[in-house]
Amino acid sequence: MSTQEPSLAGKSAMQVWSEIVQTPGITSYFEGVFTRAGITVEETGESFTVINHGDRITFEPGLQNDLDFVVPLKQENITNLWKHAADGVIDAEESWRIVQVLFTPLTRAALQSPTIRRNWLRVLSGVESVIHVHLLNPSGADAATHTLAYAGGQWLVIPGLHGVAERTYRLTPEQALTFQRKIYAALKTDTLGGWWQFAAWYRDWRNGVSTTS
Repeated sequence: MSTQEPSLAGKSAMQVWSEIVQTPGITSYFEGVFTRAGITVEETGESFTVINHGDRITFEPGLQNDLDFVVPLKQENITNLWKHAADGVIDAEESWRIVQVLFTPLTRAALQSPTIRRNWLRVLSGVESVIHVHLLNPSGADAATHTLAYAGGQWLVIPGLHGVAERTYRLTPEQALTFQRKIYAALKTDTLGGWWQFAAWYRDWRNGVSTTS
């Protein structure tokens, strides 16, 4: 695990992330999670685009066109992700720390898609209206939690646990990434057949990672 602190003096968040060593382990870790993601930094107002080419990741200033989603982050998120991935190696502990940074923002961004907000898809997949999600670290304890609530024709993604859950998920980082890859693939194809496949996969997958009230 890399312990050296990045020097932020005079560097933008995009420059800090560009210092990450891009080994096959890094590029495969983010494979299928996104193609073009926009990043905004709360404290500085900076924005940039992360482009996943499969074998490498590049960065462009500003929010480019055709983004899969925009993820709002804090400066500490930028620094923490750098520390966990800068040496080009991601072990189990670093994996859950990285997913912890992106866990709630990625979920919120995916569920804000107009397609995901359609009620027929929620019914097709058998998704409950109030869901609690726990991201687990390697010891089995919580690393992060959020609540998913469907109301007014849209999904709300709220950090922490709120309300009475109809279903509760407890996910390892790899399980959380698997879900992101599956829903991203369905969003990219966006066909009725693709969503039927996703719904079938989801109904089976959730049996091993969740419980109902």
